[in-house]
Amino acid sequence: MDAIRASEPLSRVELAAMTGLTEAAVSMTVRRLLGEGLIVETGRTPTAGKPRTLLRLDPGARIAVGIYLDELTTTYVLTGQTGGILSRLARPAPDTADRPALLRALVADVNLLLAGSGVDPDRCLGVGVVWPAAPHSRPEDGPARLHGWRGDDLGRELEKATGWPVLVENDATAAAVGEYWVARVGPDQAFAALYMGTGLGAGIVLDGRAMRGGRGHAGEFGHLCVQTDGPPCWCGGRGCLEALAGPRTVVGAALADPRAAGEAGLVPAGPRRSVADDFAAVARAARGGAPCCRDLLEDSARHVAAAAESVVNLIDLDLVVLTGPGFAAASFIYGPAIMRRIGAADTRTWHRSVTVTVSLAAATASATGAAALVLQSHLRR
Repeated sequence: MDAIRASEPLSRVELAAMTGLTEAAVSMTVRRLLGEGLIVETGRTPTAGKPRTLLRLDPGARIAVGIYLDELTTTYVLTGQTGGILSRLARPAPDTADRPALLRALVADVNLLLAGSGVDPDRCLGVGVVWPAAPHSRPEDGPARLHGWRGDDLGRELEKATGWPVLVENDATAAAVGEYWVARVGPDQAFAALYMGTGLGAGIVLDGRAMRGGRGHAGEFGHLCVQTDGPPCWCGGRGCLEALAGPRTVVGAALADPRAAGEAGLVPAGPRRSVADDFAAVARAARGGAPCCRDLLEDSARHVAAAAESVVNLIDLDLVVLTGPGFAAASFIYGPAIMRRIGAADTRTWHRSVTVTVSLAAATASATGAAALVLQSHLRR
């Protein structure tokens, strides 16, 4: 099924070649999957001999709900097993830290999402929930209404309330899994999804699986040291990428510079919006030619590019995907900076060609990835 997902439509002969299974084993498995309604036959391809019947996944045979809890908005998506969004709902974040009230709001919105989709809820495999740094978040990360509430706690409570299995993950890892599904990345393609939201993270996918590490902290891209004598970071280190070049740092620098604040329309003494919204305002101003905002982003991009080069060299990757709302807003500066930094040694020293691309689903990557996590957990069983 993973081979079909990545390269559909496929014939049984092609599936045998891709998976290493015998044609008899493939035919037997395909009959079972057709009988369960998970895959469908779709046309034929001409060959020198007998035409081959093509197979694809039925998008609606298995579905999952993804929830992304941001500072100001909660985004819900309903995703089918081909990775496409079947239905989407965005709600203002409930302004409450009351756990029962928050759970009631989440359950009501999930039911509304399913009811509006026209899809049979019995096909739903579960719910994926993500927010910045979940499930091991620090107090400053993620929505204020979730401070002090660990991701595992929320997962258990939501599981009780909905009756579905619930998976909890951080936004960067979820975005990487979402990219694997939505972009139809092949199971053999290793890649890093660099994620910029309120902070910086990375999801690294090897052999179709996201790296998580022994304690779920793999992919802490924002805590690569890029300046040994740099400023202290909240993690206890010094010179971390996030402290030098993260969205909070960029926004803070813009607010401290009257010219940059004016270009971006930021009011230092006014009510604060989300970090992501303020960063997007700086990016819009830079795209429009505002010199101070562009300088801030280019300085940030230099550090991000250096860290990206380290990730590529450490794991020997040939694909880097930029995703998340920050890169969605400012990839026009970060993408070229990363390509210049990586490309300098690519052909001369490492004899490779690294592709740097922007996710087509960058703005909603975490919500889609949350649902994809649930689908993948069943696909790989």
